[in-house]
Amino acid sequence: AVETGRRPRRGFSQLLAAKGVNEPEPSNVSEESTSEGESSEGVAKDICEKAVEETSTMDAPTEEEKEAFRLYEQKFAEDRDGSYRGYNRKAFPWFTPKTRGEVAQPDFLKKAMAAKDTPKTRCKKESEVDSDGEEVQLCCQCGLPVGETAYRPEEKDHRLVHAECMAQIVLQDAQDKDEKNVEEQRQKKLENRLEYQIGWEPASVPKNSIIASKLGCDPVPQGLCSLVLDEASRTVRIASTLEPSASVNLEYLMLALKVRRTACREPLFSLDPVDPQNLESTPQMKRYEPAWLAGTSVGDIMFQADYFLKELALGEYTMPVVGMMSVFDWSELMDSTSAWAGREWFVVR
Repeated sequence: AVETGRRPRRGFSQLLAAKGVNEPEPSNVSEESTSEGESSEGVAKDICEKAVEETSTMDAPTEEEKEAFRLYEQKFAEDRDGSYRGYNRKAFPWFTPKTRGEVAQPDFLKKAMAAKDTPKTRCKKESEVDSDGEEVQLCCQCGLPVGETAYRPEEKDHRLVHAECMAQIVLQDAQDKDEKNVEEQRQKKLENRLEYQIGWEPASVPKNSIIASKLGCDPVPQGLCSLVLDEASRTVRIASTLEPSASVNLEYLMLALKVRRTACREPLFSLDPVDPQNLESTPQMKRYEPAWLAGTSVGDIMFQADYFLKELALGEYTMPVVGMMSVFDWSELMDSTSAWAGREWFVVR
């Protein structure tokens, strides 16, 4: 409804103003409606009827207006090649269809990286003529004049180099020799490991499931078994467990008990030199006590552990125990002029 003394913010008043229809003043409308008893809804209805009449009497569009509207419609079907700024596909890349390029060869990346890493050799001049017209010898390493003092390395085909360049050449040669020696030693160690089956693997650990089933124990899916002491009967039985620290390997346990029962001692393994008088060149042999441990799972794991202990002693790996030192660490602490020898072994407590 139209409030007395106010005009609506939006609605027919704006349309009538645009069409040139004179709207009655709010004060007059209020007075007339008050004096004659007309409601505000009747005033709004009269205004709507006048607006409809004015709209129906509007002139039809001219031919020029129709032609302009037709040309405007044609613009939507033209300039689709990107020349028109509104249809520029570079400015609006989401309209650009993605073209699939050629599929690269599988070894394309390897060839590109190999070509990048390949050093480019440049042919350096041995001499150059200076501004005075005199011939000056150039360094074959850096290409600068050698000056009064120069060196002639053997691998540079008797060409001259600076003293600084000669030092770099000697250092590079020493590094290349060290890398070659390290690679040769690594290859030799790998061949020895394959030949003598050196190196412990988790797959070599015996499983508990077969032995446990024979002894009437049903182990958990992880195969963990433990020993349970019955204090009343003073007997030991096998039971399944979920605690790794309490589990035991049944095959190792049976072989250790067999050694204890037959030989009355603990299992022993050692790598001893064949010729104790020639320790530098003599090979080492495996010594088992008792001898029948050779070829068993206990004998194999004792050999692997002893060999790994010797590698730790020689500094092949990082020490797993804080404070444990290699023979080289001990040699620095001891007197270098006196001869000494040392041994390391495992102690189970």
